[in-house]
Amino acid sequence: MTEKNTVILVGSNSTSTTQQQKMMNAIEQSGFKTVETTFQDLASALKEAHAHDILIFNLEGLTEETGFLKCNKLAETIKNNPPTQTMKLLCVGISNSICEQTKEIFNHSFNDLIFGPIRVPSVISRLKSLVRLDTMDKELNRRSTINEQYGLTQKYDRSSSVSIKNAKLLVTGRPNGFSRIEETLSPIATLVGALSNQAAFEYLEREKFDILIINGGRNPARYLEFIEKVRSNTELYSLPILFVAHPSKLSDSHIPYEAGVTDFIEAPVNKNELILRTKALIQEHRFRDTLAKTYLEARHIPTNDALTGLYTYSYFREHLDCLLEDYLALKSKFSIITISIENIEEINRDYGYTSGDQVLRQVSEILMTINRGEDLLSRISGRKFVLTLPNTNQKQAITVVQRVEGILKQTKFICESDCSPMTVNLNAEVTEYDGEENADEFLKKCGNHSNNSSKETKEDAA
Repeated sequence: MTEKNTVILVGSNSTSTTQQQKMMNAIEQSGFKTVETTFQDLASALKEAHAHDILIFNLEGLTEETGFLKCNKLAETIKNNPPTQTMKLLCVGISNSICEQTKEIFNHSFNDLIFGPIRVPSVISRLKSLVRLDTMDKELNRRSTINEQYGLTQKYDRSSSVSIKNAKLLVTGRPNGFSRIEETLSPIATLVGALSNQAAFEYLEREKFDILIINGGRNPARYLEFIEKVRSNTELYSLPILFVAHPSKLSDSHIPYEAGVTDFIEAPVNKNELILRTKALIQEHRFRDTLAKTYLEARHIPTNDALTGLYTYSYFREHLDCLLEDYLALKSKFSIITISIENIEEINRDYGYTSGDQVLRQVSEILMTINRGEDLLSRISGRKFVLTLPNTNQKQAITVVQRVEGILKQTKFICESDCSPMTVNLNAEVTEYDGEENADEFLKKCGNHSNNSSKETKEDAA
């Protein structure tokens, strides 16, 4: 089985042991491995840590500015130490009183901060965000390395890819509180306000935004259906959604995340946290776009299939070898989805090869709509496609297959010479790498089983 990402929790003397244990249990249930330590024993714990681990400083109960500044100095030391400098650092439970006392709150070495009382779903959301960023960093390095082997010298500045310059925000929800959001965020981005969910959705359909902020106020439940509607739109699936609401008005703090929000901030908002979260979500969104551009800019005869524009089998194999190397070095798990057009020969026979090519291109376009920037989509044979998903387990990959099936239900396959319905049968298989096979053995395993999430989908043109 693949090794989980490790989260190291460091508690202050005032941290409740019971509360921290509950947080650790919830983090483990969400797919992480946890290690608990103290500030006194942190140095020893770091000797056993890996570069991709995440360190959480739990400061809940700490009200003195000096305590936070000491923690801040410790984080700076960790970031300046080569063996630990790539670790992601998250500080949680920062009291508003500390926030008001210190002016150095933004001059920190932490990757993320959470203010106010600890809400475990928010902590888990931030952890997953840090993992996604780490995954995208490694993916960018992999692609650059492989592209150089093909004579493509793409160079990307990581800092420029996460710039928030000219960011555009859409804000909707209750008008009460909008002025505070506008006052806080207008210095860093252009805000567009929508007075209703319908107006917001129309904006999203015709304009590109870096983030959607929903002010749920004291009636957050009324916006959950709107969030689900946004997430059901394929083009908006990865758009960051920041939800602001009074937690007392939600029966469970997990509810916004289950509806599809990216992150959740309590109302009334802490201005520092709102700025930090907005910046972080915009940067992650733009970094994902940068990764997607590496695909478009690398389209080249040696690397891409002429018919579909997807990566070729040889490029996929180079990429797979890199993933296996990362697994050996960092235990970076990954899954692949193998998708086959089962009846392509029948389509070629009944409708002609031109129609068969149209189907191949259309299926490629469908798969590209669910392709995140960090994923790699390849055509490895006449009928078979492979979607490589870094830092994705089998369960998460099955969710991707379900998204493909949902898109197919809305897709019409019609050849130019015949308006009669055309049936396209797709078969999808999910395989998670478990660290036991080499590349050839893993590929053979992917092609020889269908019990993970194998499902045939038939779509008729309307």
